[in-house]
Amino acid sequence: MAKVLIMKVLLFLSLLISGCTVAYAQPPEYFVDTWYLHSFTFEDSKVEISDLEIPEGPTLIIEDDFSLHGTAFCNDYSGFYEYIANDPFGVDDNFIPRNVVRDTQNCGDMEGMETYFFIPFVEEKTADIYVINAQGNEKWIVLAYFSNYGYQEYKNFPALKVKEVAIKDFIVFPNPVHDILKFQSAVNHFDTFIITDINGRIVLSLEKPVSNEIDVSELQSGMYFLNFQSSEGNTIKKFIKI
Repeated sequence: MAKVLIMKVLLFLSLLISGCTVAYAQPPEYFVDTWYLHSFTFEDSKVEISDLEIPEGPTLIIEDDFSLHGTAFCNDYSGFYEYIANDPFGVDDNFIPRNVVRDTQNCGDMEGMETYFFIPFVEEKTADIYVINAQGNEKWIVLAYFSNYGYQEYKNFPALKVKEVAIKDFIVFPNPVHDILKFQSAVNHFDTFIITDINGRIVLSLEKPVSNEIDVSELQSGMYFLNFQSSEGNTIKKFIKI
């Protein structure tokens, strides 16, 4: 049985990295980044995040001290990694998730995938890390679990592109902003606006805003996305809070 499971994982990896080059072991700081799930094994099948009807894909954020946090299909989670380097001879290093705690919100249609995604984390399964050569600033890793749980493929950019029907002549200013963010558009009436952080978490929302100013003074410094929706369409603008 163990040989069959290993062969399944190797088959997935061969399909995944076909035409790509597996790089040799990277320094630990390589893995410190915001990673976006692009595909993963779900019940012996490969699931592409870009094929799912969801607004945001799961994330994995690894900090300098190898603490980890992120958002899956609807639940936030946190913990830390035990990192094992196999230099100088190993192509792959190891990550072992420790003490991962997740929220318990039901994800509806995504609940099955949500549960499956978390199994290697909560059961502290060892993941071999395969680093795939990518272009420019792009980074690509595969966490391969040699068990029933297959692999999880991450890149340092989102798997999903923002789909929008642009609202005419929409601008936000100042950008960067310290406290009051203003917007201007040919549209006079909006149904909602939603501000999300880089992990897709909603940090501020308002129904039928009556002002063209938004107080963002309570937000932490960083990058955010402002999503305005109206009967004429919707648009998303990026802004920086300082």
